[in-house]
Amino acid sequence: MTPKSLEIFEKRKGIYISPENIIAISWTILIFLIHYLKHSFEFYFNGWDAVILIFWLIYIIGLLISTFFRYQREIGKYNGKLIFQENQIQLNDEVYKISEIAKLDFVHAYDIRGMFVNHLIEFAPHLSNGLDNELFLILKNGEKIKCNFLQTESERLKHYKEMLTHYHRKGIIDWLQLLNLLEIQDYDKIQKFKKEISNTNTAE
Repeated sequence: MTPKSLEIFEKRKGIYISPENIIAISWTILIFLIHYLKHSFEFYFNGWDAVILIFWLIYIIGLLISTFFRYQREIGKYNGKLIFQENQIQLNDEVYKISEIAKLDFVHAYDIRGMFVNHLIEFAPHLSNGLDNELFLILKNGEKIKCNFLQTESERLKHYKEMLTHYHRKGIIDWLQLLNLLEIQDYDKIQKFKKEISNTNTAE
């Protein structure tokens, strides 16, 4: 059985504001400051206030339009590989034998790089970076290991049917999660897949 791998991504904790949003916020504060000085202290800006307001509007409109073509920022770092093998699973340098694993729990495994997200009009990019995928590897000794990983159209769990089915037969992925990961929803396809697994078990 050919090993399959996905890139592990270690997210950085904390609040992050993108440079373009910092510029928008700073410019907005400047607009309010000019308005305040002009109406409270009768400052005269010799027409520069109108120029600044026009450039602010152009920037805001351009920023909103650009979000439909920009990817979410990768806030953190790539940290090795998540490698699925027949008898073990490797997270970077750590190797866990299938016999040590109680369960693989893919809490969120449907984020694909380039997928359109954030349908509301906002300043956040609308193209996913594909990094909001989360796996909990639960060991029989009670230890729980969490990792985030990247999925792209060509490298995603949906394409790892043979390996994931093998893990289901080993008892570490439950039936409903297996169907969700492989995106098998049609009743007839589910029955066909169930029969396929049954025949494989009988052959062994």
